[in-house]
Amino acid sequence: MNKSIPQTPEELREVLAGLIGVEPSDLHDDSVLFELGLDSVTALMLINSWRRAGLTSPSQEFIDAPTVGHWWSLITTS
Repeated sequence: MNKSIPQTPEELREVLAGLIGVEPSDLHDDSVLFELGLDSVTALMLINSWRRAGLTSPSQEFIDAPTVGHWWSLITTS
């Protein structure tokens, strides 16, 4: 599990693509991660690892809007 917070949108796509089993180029800002195969347990494990690394956005905000673009927004405003 990636323990560091992604520093670029491309890095976020790489992390998520690795978890889902798709190419990073297949992930777009409006891609819904749960529809692509990311399960909630894996998502929470990833988000919690980022929180241990300093992310301050609440985990529930990621779960409520599981798109790549929204996750990047939460990371950059944290």
